[in-house]
Amino acid sequence: MATLGLSMGGAYMVLPFLAIYLTVERHLSMSSSGAVLTTMIVLERGGTFLTGILSDRHSPKALMAAGMVAGGVGFLLLASARQLVVIVASAVLLGMGNAFFVPACKAVLAIAAEVYGPRVFALRTTAANAGSALGPLIGGVFYEHFTALLVAASILHLSCVFPVIRLQASTSSGGTPAMGVLKRAQSILSDPAAVWLMVASVGFWTCFSQFTLSFPLHAESVLGSAGAVGVFTTLNAVIIIFAQIFLVRIVLKRSDQAVGVIVRGMLLMVVAFASMMTGRSVVQLVMFIIFFSLSELFLGPALDTAAHAISPRGQEAAYLGFVSVGWAIGAVLGNYLAVSTFDLHPDSDSHLVTWGSCALIAIGTAAAFHLFRTTFRKRSSVLAAEPRGAVSDKSAA
Repeated sequence: MATLGLSMGGAYMVLPFLAIYLTVERHLSMSSSGAVLTTMIVLERGGTFLTGILSDRHSPKALMAAGMVAGGVGFLLLASARQLVVIVASAVLLGMGNAFFVPACKAVLAIAAEVYGPRVFALRTTAANAGSALGPLIGGVFYEHFTALLVAASILHLSCVFPVIRLQASTSSGGTPAMGVLKRAQSILSDPAAVWLMVASVGFWTCFSQFTLSFPLHAESVLGSAGAVGVFTTLNAVIIIFAQIFLVRIVLKRSDQAVGVIVRGMLLMVVAFASMMTGRSVVQLVMFIIFFSLSELFLGPALDTAAHAISPRGQEAAYLGFVSVGWAIGAVLGNYLAVSTFDLHPDSDSHLVTWGSCALIAIGTAAAFHLFRTTFRKRSSVLAAEPRGAVSDKSAA
């Protein structure tokens, strides 16, 4: 967990300012900046289906180490990037790095979740946000030396490789290597519960993507300072860290509560974007961050818990990775929404169309998850009653 927090701290010295850096410092258009961010997120989340399967079949620890290396090289390449093709190449490496790391890390946590319950997924959220609380403040203070920040992020990622290799915890999900990649993929793609969970999550990630593209640009125009934007990213992390106890002890006691928690989280997302439509000031920015952070607090661990609850033994990483594909699809849709709205209204005081659209998307997503609650509870209860000794063939149940 300490390694995760350290790597997230390095990443968040850079990521909240990346859209501003690319448009202001590297003079890319809004469309080009959106394309770079979309490339990174699509690879990061779209690739988790395959890397999750590889993690189940081989070694989660090896996938985690490879992710740290790719991320470190990606940040270092971005530090020297002057041409669009090099910037895109760095985005590819950064995306691949997270694609390798995330499902493998969650697979290790899934093993612990069988003993300690769904709170281990919330613990991962806390560790990640502990790093991201300090990172944006450092990034904001040293934004004028962004190249040095990129090098520092690279060093932090590469320094995490050795602790990952030395990881002593069990990194075997209990799957059978004899089960081929295509068979694993087929079993998930033919599972209605997994497909429903992934598709429904697209709405959340469409809304979430605004936090890395339209919100920083809007906040920078309101505040008149790129560095000050990092304060809101830090506030986002701090809220999640301190509210985590509420989520773990009261809201998400059992895995069968996960989808209900998701519904409540999406309703909070509606409030977040509705608040952005009420004015253009620091007050609206703070209100957005508060409700957005609470929504993220609910959704992050609950989505992982739901994916784990419907995954047969030995396919945890693949299911967790497959559900994360919703992030990739949502990022494409969300970035397209932000870019197209900006192109239509480049001189407007706020991205009102974007905020309104996201509020409507959040309402629809809450409804979709509500419809899924009964199916989810039946499926998770069936798997919970099974012996968890080998790969199950009930993924299509």
